[in-house]
Amino acid sequence: MTNGQFKYLFSPFKIGNITVKNRIIQTAHKILPCREGVTGDQYIEYMRERAKGGVGAIVTEVMSVHPTSDNFPGVPGDVMAFDENVIPQFKKLAHAIHEYDAKIFGQLSHGGRQGNEEITGLPVWAPSAIPDPVIRQMPKEMEIEEINELIEGFAKAAKNVREGGLDGVELYASSAYLIGQFFSPDSNQRKDEFGGSLENRMKFCINVIDRIREVVGSDFVLGIKIGGDELVPGGLTLDDFKEIAKRLEATGKIDYITVTPLVSFVTFQMMGGLGMSAPLGAWVHQSAAMKEVLSHTPIVTNGRIKDPIQAEKILADGHADLIGMARALISDPEFANKAREGRSDDIRTCLSCNLGCFKRVFSSLPGTCIQNAAVGREKEIGIIEPAKTRKKVIVVGGGPGGMEAARVARLRGHRVTLYEKEKELGGQVNLAAKVPSRQEFGDVTRYLGQQVKKLGVEINLAVEVTPEMVKRENADVVIIATGSTPFLPPIPGADQDNVVNVRQVLKDEVKVGENVLLIDDDAHHKAINTAEYLANQGKKVEIVTRLLFVGMDIAASGLLYPIYQNLLSKGVKFTPHTMVIQISGNTVTGLNVYTYGQVNIEGVDTVILATNDLAEDLLYRSLKGQVKELYRVGDCVAPRKVMNAIHEGYNLGRLI
Repeated sequence: MTNGQFKYLFSPFKIGNITVKNRIIQTAHKILPCREGVTGDQYIEYMRERAKGGVGAIVTEVMSVHPTSDNFPGVPGDVMAFDENVIPQFKKLAHAIHEYDAKIFGQLSHGGRQGNEEITGLPVWAPSAIPDPVIRQMPKEMEIEEINELIEGFAKAAKNVREGGLDGVELYASSAYLIGQFFSPDSNQRKDEFGGSLENRMKFCINVIDRIREVVGSDFVLGIKIGGDELVPGGLTLDDFKEIAKRLEATGKIDYITVTPLVSFVTFQMMGGLGMSAPLGAWVHQSAAMKEVLSHTPIVTNGRIKDPIQAEKILADGHADLIGMARALISDPEFANKAREGRSDDIRTCLSCNLGCFKRVFSSLPGTCIQNAAVGREKEIGIIEPAKTRKKVIVVGGGPGGMEAARVARLRGHRVTLYEKEKELGGQVNLAAKVPSRQEFGDVTRYLGQQVKKLGVEINLAVEVTPEMVKRENADVVIIATGSTPFLPPIPGADQDNVVNVRQVLKDEVKVGENVLLIDDDAHHKAINTAEYLANQGKKVEIVTRLLFVGMDIAASGLLYPIYQNLLSKGVKFTPHTMVIQISGNTVTGLNVYTYGQVNIEGVDTVILATNDLAEDLLYRSLKGQVKELYRVGDCVAPRKVMNAIHEGYNLGRLI
């Protein structure tokens, strides 16, 4: 059944010599480390789940074409596509995707100056001896023999992809990687035939394309992924990329072009464009610009496209031919099927928080999703089986952990009752969503709240549950998800009337003065969110942290750029390396953790604690040994992040 609401999104489309069943393309992204340079079975299951979910085509994670490349900066574990040992696993991957009538393309690249010799053990190769501003390793300027060696590496990898049964290859030519680095005058300052004019700077890419076509023939899809604007002085502009696109089309050898925001790690601006503070479809204007100058080459757009109606409008308006998605399909692999079947309200929309995906991958951890516990473990826990024995289940606490436990338990056939002491579901997620740049966190409450209601969970709001109430219910299973309470740190003066916590502020329970000092021991979003909330009210805000910098624990998400841009433009002051040792009236005394020098911050009207919380576990402890089965999830186990609560709720729901 096809939903008539989506005239374009679910219409077939021809790419080269193949036809994809719809316009949704899963774009390349790193999510799971491979082993010994070969696509792993866990990754194949991850990809299979997205094909099963109804996408038209899938692009693999970026794969290396030469031993000098570890395409993902600082993250070991790339697929070595140039090695014939990859072919058997490619065949398994192709079979898994084709089983669901989807197509699959292998993305090929070389990291260039964003490589890492500490991972490869080899010098970093680049067009010129200009270090990447983030990686900072001085690369070796490639000699002509090495350029030719890499051209053969691309061709060999493409041949392996074809022999592995995939449907095509995609060249990654954004400025983050080698082909794009040859394009850019910012990274290519060669004086030979591969540098200087745009024609010369494109020569490496054109030679790669020509050689791949010689190896794989004309009946194999060949796409290319380029940037839209480097966003750096002296770099390529949108007009430059339009000219590059025209020249690529003129070769007659390219079957599609993907326009990506992932163009440069220089300032992390591109990551800012991927966060929830950025507009939806923030980069669609770039693909639309490409469409204006191309006569027939299909364009794939991507970046902050998370809703099928949004995707349909992009296609209807002629801004692109195909819709690329990555995080939206990490969050909900059934995105396409749900939209096609008229169940768009059931889509678990991506938050663009980058905490389960980007942050973990850039920290050399397996990627996941804060809302989807099954990511990367699809075969082990992805299927929710009906319970052999149906039970009466009580869940106390309507935050994300409690709602997820209730949702999964109900899916398994249990009779579930959910109690929440507040007047609405959501818990602390609702506080995060009050901040303008974090409003999409409200999608957690929207999705889980809607699902538990649809599934028939009995919901009781504004009810303070007591041990006696639970015992009277005589349930088979009791799940405690009562969250946490703010912790009062042992700082002299922390009990003053002008000292409050972030929850009180975001709930508007206290009056905050004009001069505000936030004590940040969280290093995550607590202080940052609260600072934005107050700065928007015109307050003068300073954040003090004993750590290296404000927001240290979210740096790997790539979102500090827009956060800092936002807060600094509002006059928020950051004071790192400083531990607060005393609060006395309107004076806060700090100690530099390196020099041990003291500093007094005068005239503080309100001190706000963004510190750790304490588990709210009194109900759990009072019920131990009093009920048949007793469990707890989320902050009432130990205060952590929303991802921990949701994942624990999911896992517990599967077990009871």
